[in-house]
Amino acid sequence: MPDTYDTLRSILNSAFRVPEEEIRPELTLEQLDLDSLALTELVLIVHERFGVKIDSAYASRTTTVEQVADHLDTLRAGGTGAVASS
Repeated sequence: MPDTYDTLRSILNSAFRVPEEEIRPELTLEQLDLDSLALTELVLIVHERFGVKIDSAYASRTTTVEQVADHLDTLRAGGTGAVASS
């Protein structure tokens, strides 16, 4: 996850101007002030950067930064990216 997480932090910082020191794995996208339009843009940027498309469950305001990074790692590894229940 470190490379994916770091890249995701960079995207959140550069595209959405979220200060890097405020981005923590346990924070939700909502807590980082991403609205529905920003989430749509995030999906597009991630698709361009990683070559995979985030499932809609991972493009919601209640998703944590860590969940997005883990989901990207799963997709990049060729997994299904199914949502695990807690």
